Amino acid sequence: MRNNDEIITIIKTSMKEKDMSLSELARRVGVAKSAVSRYLNLTREFPLNRAEDFAKALSISTEYLLGFDKSEQPQQPTIAAHLEGDYTDEELQEILQYAEFVKQKHRKK
Repeated sequence: MRNNDEIITIIKTSMKEKDMSLSELARRVGVAKSAVSRYLNLTREFPLNRAEDFAKALSISTEYLLGFDKSEQPQQPTIAAHLEGDYTDEELQEILQYAEFVKQKHRKK
């Protein structure tokens, strides 16, 4: 299961990809804008009992948000879309593996 920081990172990334404001997320989830702000600023722990609401609002699975489904990685298609045509499938796979390596390296710090 993901920790609080990782869950918030997923939420922020999904918001950015969908060009969704804090106000819009709060409206879709049905919580106060100030509460969402506190979650995103890490001043309040993310409420796990609302994970399904947040996931639905962001069009991601609850399993992915909480870290139970590693197969769903929305940022990979975005990377591939920018590189498409310039690299073979094998080269793209190496690039994605390197990106994952860098991400894991920074998580350990």
